[in-house]
Amino acid sequence: MIQPTETLLEWFHSGRPLDLGVIQSFCRVIARYGDREDAAVLLQLYLQHSEDYQYVLLLEVVMRCGDMELARQLYQCSFDKGMLKEGVPGDVLHVLAYLGYPLSTEYLVDCVMTDDWYLSKDACLALLHMPCEDQHQRLRDKFEQVYGNAIFPEILPALCAKWAPADKMVPRLLAWGEQASVDCNGGLVWGIAMYGISQKEQLRNVLWNPNWELCANGTGSHWWAYMAMPMVGLTFSDLLRDLKHEEGLAAVTDKVNSVQTSQAGLTRSVAAEHRFHVFHDLLQLKLESVSHPLRYVRESQESMLNLYHQLFSWSTPHVDDSILGVIARALGMDHVLVEHYNQLRSRMELYVSHEIELDALR
Repeated sequence: MIQPTETLLEWFHSGRPLDLGVIQSFCRVIARYGDREDAAVLLQLYLQHSEDYQYVLLLEVVMRCGDMELARQLYQCSFDKGMLKEGVPGDVLHVLAYLGYPLSTEYLVDCVMTDDWYLSKDACLALLHMPCEDQHQRLRDKFEQVYGNAIFPEILPALCAKWAPADKMVPRLLAWGEQASVDCNGGLVWGIAMYGISQKEQLRNVLWNPNWELCANGTGSHWWAYMAMPMVGLTFSDLLRDLKHEEGLAAVTDKVNSVQTSQAGLTRSVAAEHRFHVFHDLLQLKLESVSHPLRYVRESQESMLNLYHQLFSWSTPHVDDSILGVIARALGMDHVLVEHYNQLRSRMELYVSHEIELDALR
């Protein structure tokens, strides 16, 4: 058992109030560096307090470091007659499927179709880890029933790749995204990304499209967009090339305006401001070191040190072609985004120091 696990246990047993952000930070570190022993002891702690959400955060470690035996223990304590017991969080569905536990696909689809956003989301994430051919028709029927609606079971479209080819489905998801509520388009983003690297440019265009609002404006869609990037092989370096090179920036703007954006009279400055916001908010998520919710997705290994150089270095002492210089030229040196990126720079410097420390310890 690693030291952070021992410290977290001491804190819980002390009876002192714990901040959720601190617990989450502990769990992320333990999930990254711990093993089954850490998962086992934290599972027992969760099972003693499963009604308390701060203990539900411990399931992150169980999911990343657990095994089938721990999955059986979690299932036995969480299910009755094949269904979640009352009060058990939907997170358990995702955890069990991630660990490979054979859940009922019929029950999971029942959960997908509920009005409970969290339960539906976790059931979708569970199904993304499992074969579910026996439920394709039900999922397809539900998809057709809600297609084109502004509000719908948000993560349902992520399952489309299970029954429909990309050439038939991706155009429909893109069209739907132009009319769906931005509160519900995270699943559309994932629906596209589930088709893999063939959809890299589609995701790139969607990110830059202001109609999709894939930045941290309260909808949470930027989180799904961030997690979609490694699914299609899209990197921050790819996005940064669009932002820092005016010719590339103009080309992407023109493409988005002519192909995907129906908003008349969209000015280049408005489009540029949106892109800078999107990139900033996606990079903020990378700084949080959140692991991917799908077991089979290989996470991006982009070095923060390299990204820092790409963002803030000048290629020549005579022209500021850093991201700060690009923003100043595009939007003015007094634009609020200049301050946002200066704050981002400070956070990245701390992360780079941590990255260097880890390299030294390897």
